[in-house]
Amino acid sequence: MTPAILQSSVWLLLLAICNFVASSASSHSRGESVFAESYDYIIVGGGTSGLVVANRLSEDPTKTILVIEHELIDNSSLTLIPRLGLQYFPNNVKNWNYVSAPVETLSNATFNVYIADVVGGSSLHNGIFADRGSKADYDAWGTLIEDDSWSWEGLYPYFIKSTTFTPPSEELQTHFDIRNNDSGYGNGPIQISYPSFIFPDYRNQTLAAKDSGIEISDAPESGDAIGFCWVPQTLDPKTGFRSHSRVAYYDPIASRPNLHLITGHLVEKTLFDDTLTATGVKFTSVQTNQTHIVSANREVILAAGAINTPKLLQLSGIGPRSVLEAAGVQVLLGAPAIGANFQDHPVTYLSWNVTNLAFPNDASIAMNASYNASAWQEYITNRTGPYTQGTSPDAAFIPLSQLTSQSQEIIDQARAQNVSEYLPSIYLDNSALLKGYLAQRDIILDHFSRADAAVIEIPIGTTGPGACAVEKPLSRGTITLSPSSPHSQPIINYHTFSSPTDSLILTSCIRYIRSYYSSPHLSSYSPTEIFPGPAAHTDEEILAALISVGAIAPSFAHPSGTCALGKRELGGCVGKDSLVHGLRNVSVVDASVMPLIPATHLQLTVYAVAEKAGDVIRGRA
Repeated sequence: MTPAILQSSVWLLLLAICNFVASSASSHSRGESVFAESYDYIIVGGGTSGLVVANRLSEDPTKTILVIEHELIDNSSLTLIPRLGLQYFPNNVKNWNYVSAPVETLSNATFNVYIADVVGGSSLHNGIFADRGSKADYDAWGTLIEDDSWSWEGLYPYFIKSTTFTPPSEELQTHFDIRNNDSGYGNGPIQISYPSFIFPDYRNQTLAAKDSGIEISDAPESGDAIGFCWVPQTLDPKTGFRSHSRVAYYDPIASRPNLHLITGHLVEKTLFDDTLTATGVKFTSVQTNQTHIVSANREVILAAGAINTPKLLQLSGIGPRSVLEAAGVQVLLGAPAIGANFQDHPVTYLSWNVTNLAFPNDASIAMNASYNASAWQEYITNRTGPYTQGTSPDAAFIPLSQLTSQSQEIIDQARAQNVSEYLPSIYLDNSALLKGYLAQRDIILDHFSRADAAVIEIPIGTTGPGACAVEKPLSRGTITLSPSSPHSQPIINYHTFSSPTDSLILTSCIRYIRSYYSSPHLSSYSPTEIFPGPAAHTDEEILAALISVGAIAPSFAHPSGTCALGKRELGGCVGKDSLVHGLRNVSVVDASVMPLIPATHLQLTVYAVAEKAGDVIRGRA
């Protein structure tokens, strides 16, 4: 097929997609331009977590809820059809278009920061991975805040409450050895299932994982997320569409008279009285630039995400005193924890050349117009086939002791490091933050020695491992206002690999991948390493080779931790009751509150956190 004919086919397909989605998707946007002067609850951010809390609070018809979202509702095909969301990422939805500060350890490069700017948030934007961390990940939260209600046992009911699971066909389960525990799900709004079609080469990847000593997890959704995991998706098997926060939590209840959603407005600050009690918010229309103030009778609930929630608090006068003063913001409460503890999963993307893939394979839709057309026809007719698959449906979560024979040396080296050499300066100026970090480090080093806690995620495609993501970084970043332009994007400092332990774990993963590709089940593919390349042997050589080709990113799009759960004397920002320390009537319900990033994609954890926070807030009513 000539390039011109292929291009024409692509445009015809896109036209068909637009027509299909226009007839299949409905919008429940109220488009509120007139609103009340006061509400019981004001939720800042109509994203993944904000719409969960809005749904649960509005179940009480005597309470009024206002949700304020910066962007609009998006029902485009790129948000609904899993394959297209992957194909066009990160441009499948609007982003905030933030850019990080230069990362010193990555040749001072800057990086795009992918956080969705749309009703439903990043649940419309992500790779639709529907996984959870291990029990150890969440028990660490309970240990840090000394409250078991935020441990695995406390959160597990909310993982169940938020989801409904549809198992794959018996044929797929048998052929690919897919294992799941149906009891790990309930009858919740978010639909969880597998794509109806899995490319045949995934079977060889399963066998190769076994060859390398990776056991298949029997119940990754029930706290055993270690080893090779078949990962379901946030996919509604009835519609073939992505199941995201808006369609699951908001659309079905959009007509509730006590719930208002305002789109196209930016919250500029939370307002307080002299007792630091939140009284409301000030927000501005993106289109008209008109400013409004609405009062909150009970609480202001922050659900703007791990970047924008600390930014909003700082703009409101709550944050590190030096940051606020430099930005010209009046200090209402000096709170060094707000914007500290920034965590993500640094990741390197791998490149191996393979041959002799089965047909069809992951590349067939992009490279074979005839197959693409038949796959699309199957999708619009039956809602099945390759277009139901987002990212790869499997990944390996590896403990340190399995990743490398040098695990004890890495642990000893990490324990011997002087944290003052790699932590951001704000930690060294605040004893509570430092004490809290040392408590975190003790837990992480304990996890390094355990078989039930992963330190690396390896997503696996039809061609083999596609990436290595560091799941338990010791490095910490910060989110702070720009002193020259506080209302523009904040300064996003990842501080990636500031702790050398993180890069040691990454280079150990590269060596592990090399052994993985030596499996006899992959020999027919004749795998050849492209980068970092077989000439890179030492940690320094491997790291330098990856950095030189721009293969390392500081983020797996999992920002978290910037308003962390924890005691104030341990650098915590939010108490077990979801309220911000030192303030009255301000809650945080998004990924900001995660004190330690779990070894998983964050989507389902955010749903569980928001469900739990919703219960806690309702309990105060």
